[in-house]
Amino acid sequence: MRQPLTPSEFDAACRRLVRLEPYLSETSGHRTVARNRAANGSDVSKHLLGMARDFAVDEGRGLYAAETTAEELGLWAVVHDAGSGSHLHVQGLAPGNPPRWWSHKFNEGE
Repeated sequence: MRQPLTPSEFDAACRRLVRLEPYLSETSGHRTVARNRAANGSDVSKHLLGMARDFAVDEGRGLYAAETTAEELGLWAVVHDAGSGSHLHVQGLAPGNPPRWWSHKFNEGE
């Protein structure tokens, strides 16, 4: 079973993803509540925790190849269109609410 990543592990995995798939451009990372609403994000969006990033393709193999690479790096990944065009969404936590222990350790005061 895949385990939640720490913020530093998530950052390292995203950096590695871009090194392995250099045609990706990051289009979204941490969001404020207002920005998340404007992007039609979920109330439990990992963008609000800084634990999700979106990538678009500049050129190269494509989003589905990058999705596979992201999953191999331990990220939760999906190619989808949330109204702004197809993109790769990756996150370091499973969908839904983060585990309580994770929130206590990494999201104090939020």
